[in-house]
Amino acid sequence: MNLRQLYYFKTIAELEHYTKAAEELYISQSSLSHSIHELEEELQVELFSRHGRNIKLTKQGEMFYPHVKKTLETLENGISELRDYNDPNRGVVSLAAFASLDHFVSDSIVCYMSDSGCMDVRFQYEHDGFHEIHRRLLEGDIDLAFSTWIDDPQIDGVLIGTHRLVLLVPEGHRLAQCGGVSMKDLDGESFAAFDADSQLGVQIKAYMEECGITPKVIMEARQDEVLYGMVSAARSVAITPLPLSGAPYNVRIVNIDDDIPQRKLYLLWNKERYMPSSAVCFRDFIIGRGMMFDQYLQRHPEIGG
Repeated sequence: MNLRQLYYFKTIAELEHYTKAAEELYISQSSLSHSIHELEEELQVELFSRHGRNIKLTKQGEMFYPHVKKTLETLENGISELRDYNDPNRGVVSLAAFASLDHFVSDSIVCYMSDSGCMDVRFQYEHDGFHEIHRRLLEGDIDLAFSTWIDDPQIDGVLIGTHRLVLLVPEGHRLAQCGGVSMKDLDGESFAAFDADSQLGVQIKAYMEECGITPKVIMEARQDEVLYGMVSAARSVAITPLPLSGAPYNVRIVNIDDDIPQRKLYLLWNKERYMPSSAVCFRDFIIGRGMMFDQYLQRHPEIGG
């Protein structure tokens, strides 16, 4: 039994006429009859009976038909999904990024769809931490990621800009009106900090130690929004990437004057895994724009800080 025989069987069953079926299938009637005869011999049943010039399904044929129909429909749906997946105008782009980049990711997708005309592309987006993004790129769970650099021979990428770190303080804080602060100004402050499992948390802690500061950490978290909440409630200060949605409620953004390490951002992908054409087109669009994150910040001066 082969797929061609099943298509032949389904067509004859629906048209109830060998000649019409042969014409629709673009084969000779004798070839069609021979193929059905082979199928009947393999199944050891008669699938059709003649009624004058027409043919009808036998009882066994009626039992067989819905299974063949469902099987072929499932196969055709799978083929359609596969074609859509690989169609740059209709496929799927799976990507991940840090939660702090949500606004930038949305802006990039809108720009791509508007400029490319690929309005039917479907994006699957999730935000993850550094280590999770690394794992998902290696395992092929995502096509692309906006992240800091991942030093792995399987990962390739392009620099898209710098997400600078800033100090967040409550509105009434002693440093709220400062144009900029040094790390020494923060000695003794209560901090909400990124936890030790986050790449940024480790980097900020190391820099504070280098500056001779021992922070009073009252809470640790992985999500920027949690730190925003602690600062807004006047419970702490925090060093975070510049909030792309602007200053959170009851929070002031203060620049850090010291030469604190900045967060270089990249578009990353696994160069050893297959990437659907829809994702390739989106990747090439970002690459073609150059320092797209820096351009985003220039287009949105209201973000402030």
